[in-house]
Amino acid sequence: MKKLIFYFAVIGWVLGLTVHLLSLADFDTTAKFPFVWLLHVGIFVVWFPAVYGLTKNEELKAYRQSATLTNSFGFYKIIFRKTPTWLTIIAGLGFFYAIINFMLFLTSQHGSPDIRDGQFILRDHGKLIRTLTEHEYHHYRANEVRGFSGHWLAFYGLAAAILFPFSKDKENYKADT
Repeated sequence: MKKLIFYFAVIGWVLGLTVHLLSLADFDTTAKFPFVWLLHVGIFVVWFPAVYGLTKNEELKAYRQSATLTNSFGFYKIIFRKTPTWLTIIAGLGFFYAIINFMLFLTSQHGSPDIRDGQFILRDHGKLIRTLTEHEYHHYRANEVRGFSGHWLAFYGLAAAILFPFSKDKENYKADT
């Protein structure tokens, strides 16, 4: 089961990256693929098992109960013990990128695009800011997707790293049982 959820996280990450890159190219994926928002739901599918697995990790329990938490990276060494370095780096970079991406999103998006009475508008908390052209509407939608897809990269990437179902054995990886 862990292996299946790991692969689900990898697929979610790849889809999130694809949507993110398309949104950076100013392509409104929600216009053609409205189900793209299901990637939000998928985060819960991978995070509940990831967090549950961490609560059952005896080494992590012992580390958290120890009075000497002098090694600040000890927590990360434990949860990413079985994870290849390249995957840990991708997951970590995805986490920090999500923070930067979200801050950029907050400073660049001054409202939510909507369609009211057949007109493209930009609104903020129900208040009309201005009317938009169709091109501007799709630009704002792509920007919204970019804001969310950065988080998809972080959450799916970290879940994949935590749930990595293989053990390191020399050059080869064997599935954990």
